Amino acid sequence: MADVIKMRCVNKSKELSVLADELKEALVSELVCDERRLNDYMIMLCFEEFYFRCSSYVGLSIVLTEDSDSQDVIIAGFGGGDGLLNISWGANKSFAKRAAKELKKSGFEEVE
Repeated sequence: MADVIKMRCVNKSKELSVLADELKEALVSELVCDERRLNDYMIMLCFEEFYFRCSSYVGLSIVLTEDSDSQDVIIAGFGGGDGLLNISWGANKSFAKRAAKELKKSGFEEVE
C-alpha cells in the first residue's frame, strides 16, 4: 500500500531549493528525478531504495511547492509491495516517514 504524507510550513525559514538539497543529502537514497519549475517554487524529487524486508525497491516522490503564505509538501512512498496482497511490510511508510522527519526539522507540520 502506498503511504502519503502532506505537510505545511507557514514560517518559511529556508528556500525550497535549500530544502530539496537537504532532503537529497539526508535520505541517502538513489535520486531518480530532480525537476525544478516556476523559478524553484515547485520542485519534484523522486528516489528509490532497496528494502530487504520486502525484497523490493521502494519509490519515494516528494513535491515541494511555495506560495506567498506557506510552503507545502506531498510525500508519497510506494512500490514496495509484493504478492497478491501487495504487502510492503511497512517499507513504504518507513521511507515516507524518513522524509517527513527531515522536513519537521525545518518547521513543517503534518496536515490533512
